[in-house]
Order: sequence, then structure tokens, then C-alpha cells
Amino acid sequence: MKNLLLIGVFLVTGLIFSSCMGSSKGAPESGSTNEKIDKDTVKSDSIVSEMALAIERQVVLERVRSIYGLIKQECTYLGGSVDNDWLDKSFCSKRWNDLLMAVRRKEFQTNSLFFEVNRWTMTYDSNLISFDEFEVEDCFIGPNNEKTATVNFTVFASDTYTPVRLELVYEDGQWKIDNFYHMKYMLNLRQCMYRYIGSDMLYLI
Repeated sequence: MKNLLLIGVFLVTGLIFSSCMGSSKGAPESGSTNEKIDKDTVKSDSIVSEMALAIERQVVLERVRSIYGLIKQECTYLGGSVDNDWLDKSFCSKRWNDLLMAVRRKEFQTNSLFFEVNRWTMTYDSNLISFDEFEVEDCFIGPNNEKTATVNFTVFASDTYTPVRLELVYEDGQWKIDNFYHMKYMLNLRQCMYRYIGSDMLYLI
């Protein structure tokens, strides 16, 4: 009887030992587990970032479309006599408006006129115009939630069309226009404004 008990004990012990050995062989090393978790985390963060960027691009697109929808409406009802400075105050960044005020002071001092073409429509006659082909060229969200974007579109007049580019920044909870480009003549308006007022702070462009 004792011999049978001893044999039983040895058999159970052997089975437990072999089971432990088998499970230890099948279990991954701790380093590989951590590596897999890290990879999954990076992949998850990447997916979330891509989704956030895609959503933000759509927000930018709708923002610019709504601004220029309002401009078209105002041009139609007012025969093109839109208050451009009001549009700047409503839809442009603080930096752009500060620069615009400096341009206005220079115009007053020199009795000259900087804006020969309507910067919002890029035309001389802004009565019969339309805006189309809006496209977000790029959108950036930084680590501290700073945001910038670039939007291209086309201004169609009665006998011509003009490609336009906007640079936007996220400011005070809204996307604001920070610069205008007349792409037909490759004009960077903010750069031209700095040169007009004689600023030596071109690194701010």
C-alpha cells in the first residue's frame, strides 16, 4: 500500500513538473510582451492622430467655404462694395490684422494705396464672381495643439479665373486666415505688406 502511495506521489509530481515546463516553454518572454504592447500603443496613437487630422481637414474646408460663401453673397447684394477691413477683423489672425493696421498708417502718411486688387476676391471688379475647387493642401496639429493649414481654391470672374492659396492658423477657438497668395502672379501678400511698410522683421513672414 505504501509503495502504491509513493508511486502515485511520484507520478503526480512528475505530471505537475512536466506541465510547468510545458507552460513555461509556451509563454512569451516578458521583453517580447512589452514590445508588443508598445507597438500596439504606437499603432493605436497613430490611428487616432490620423482620424483627428482627417476631421480637422474637413473642419478647415467647411470654414473656408462658409467664409467665401458669405463674401459671394455680400458681393452679389452690394455690387462688389464689400467692407474688406471688416472681413479681416472677422476672419483673419491677430498677426494679419496688426500688419494691416501698419499698412493703413503707411497709406495715410504717404497718401498712397497698397491694395490695388481686392485681396478677398483677387479681382478689380468683384461684382460677378464665384469661388470653387476648394482643397485642403495640408493640415498640421502640433504636440501642444498648435494648428496650421493651407487651402487652395479658384476665383472665377466673368472673363478670367485666379488660383488662390490661403494660410490659416487656429486662434481663439477658430480657424483664422493668416495670409493670402495670388498664385497667378505668385504674390505673397503678407510679404508684400512687410516690404511696403519698410519692416526689417522679415523673419516673421
